[in-house]
Amino acid sequence: MVGLCPLVRSGKETDMVEVEIKLSPSDLYDFNLKHSYSKPAGILATAVGLVGVAYGLYAKYWLLLIVGAILVVYTPIVLLIKANQAYALSPAMKKPFKYTFDENGITISQDDKSENHPWDSIVKAISTGKSIIVYTTRYNATIIPKAQAGESLPLVIQAISEGIDPKKNKIRS
Repeated sequence: MVGLCPLVRSGKETDMVEVEIKLSPSDLYDFNLKHSYSKPAGILATAVGLVGVAYGLYAKYWLLLIVGAILVVYTPIVLLIKANQAYALSPAMKKPFKYTFDENGITISQDDKSENHPWDSIVKAISTGKSIIVYTTRYNATIIPKAQAGESLPLVIQAISEGIDPKKNKIRS
């Protein structure tokens, strides 16, 4: 369920975008990949692994090849397992979230609970091929799968872009 609703505040009409999202283990995995591989440790482990594989093949040093392959393959497998576990262990993940974007920030609602994140409290916003990710703290984020946002995706991106500091906006359409 997505929509653009007119909102009147202080006699001034603005827009509010509402998007209903049901996360999946795949959405969590996409977030985990982006979060892990955008940090120096994730990049370094992959680089060292690839060098190990390349040099192991070149020098026919099989132990180095195996260690390199483990470094390259281990992280994505562990992240997939963690995404599936997080989804399985969290009843909240199995229910839809309603995200409301307005002039005050992002409001996340589920059942009878609601939490507001003012624009100035947003740490950063980034995108992957599949999702828009809005970090509400350094480690916690709101995940908006692009496919579920549908035709409201440009409005969601516009609301985020207008709401947060441009230095914090790393969304690529």
